[in-house]
Amino acid sequence: MMRLKVEKIGQGLHPTEVVVGVKTTSGVQQLYIDNDVLAQDSTVSVGWPVAQDKSGATLLVELPGETANGSWRVWVDREDLQTQER
Repeated sequence: MMRLKVEKIGQGLHPTEVVVGVKTTSGVQQLYIDNDVLAQDSTVSVGWPVAQDKSGATLLVELPGETANGSWRVWVDREDLQTQER
């Protein structure tokens, strides 16, 4: 598994929910997730990249939930991803 760097924006509508910003190649997307999904190092677990651009600098990853605009997969910079230790 991989982990993606995110930035906590605020609290969600439910007490256990948090809103994070996911930096994508098309701008910041808001993602509403359970507070337990957000790690202390401000990362969330994502699957292995589904695709990459020709240069390999950006990768297509699937998020743990749907963003506020309806996306499940987003293009992110390779440097915002890290391999999760088991």
